[in-house]
Amino acid sequence: MSNHLKEIKKSVSFIFIKNDKGDLVPNGTGFFVGVINEKNTETSNIYLVTAKHVLQDKNGKYLTDVVLRLNKKDGGSQLISIDLTKIKIFEHNDKDVDIAVFDCLPDQKVFDFKYIQDQLIASSEVIKKNEISEGDDVFFAGLFTSYMGQKKNQPIIRFGKVSLMSDEKIEWKEKDKPVKLLDLYLLECQSFGGNSGSPVFFNLNPMRRPGQLNLGGPVIFLAGLMTGSFLNGSEVQTTDTVAKMISLQNIGIAAVTPAHKLHEILFSEELVKLRSK
Repeated sequence: MSNHLKEIKKSVSFIFIKNDKGDLVPNGTGFFVGVINEKNTETSNIYLVTAKHVLQDKNGKYLTDVVLRLNKKDGGSQLISIDLTKIKIFEHNDKDVDIAVFDCLPDQKVFDFKYIQDQLIASSEVIKKNEISEGDDVFFAGLFTSYMGQKKNQPIIRFGKVSLMSDEKIEWKEKDKPVKLLDLYLLECQSFGGNSGSPVFFNLNPMRRPGQLNLGGPVIFLAGLMTGSFLNGSEVQTTDTVAKMISLQNIGIAAVTPAHKLHEILFSEELVKLRSK
């Protein structure tokens, strides 16, 4: 496995919630992002990022608590309870953007984790400069509910290609909910329960453009967060595991909330001010 895939897998955490019986069940994926502190550029502020719906109940209200499963340096893993009523969850100004961010720095002497540096976020400028478009390779790392790992997190890597980067908003219709118009990337890539909140990456091959050859290996950028999948009907399915599955076939098109929306949250006036204190 290449070094960048090893580090990306270490940036991922599994998120559990309690079901109606009070049992812990896996519900999605989160990952760590580091933003270089504007006041002290030798340090980074660390955040946990996930899909907003992973932290919410079926009515769209935040849960009182969730549990992170983190790998430990001495082997195995540990469950860490997060009281959502006592932390600040940062969102996009557009409440339909399916991203939630909060401060989260696990003990670096105890837990075996990495974070994705903010320079890897595919902002609008990065998309334009690198001419990222349909046909480019992508991959994501996340929770595979059929095998999470017995002793520690074992994120899987799934691969695909960009199917659509539209200049229009895309219709998103979950069961029993009104239609939304969202900014999404569409991928030719299977996404199932547990993948919600997974980090998705552009994997830009140096030979991807006819007549051009860029020296070096593939270039990696954070493309966005996994949101859900399109089904063979008029509805879609978010990829958390507690949501009741719709009896329609996954047609192999996944929906990703673009990383430039995450960039807008992380560099919002509110968060910049908080980092400068």
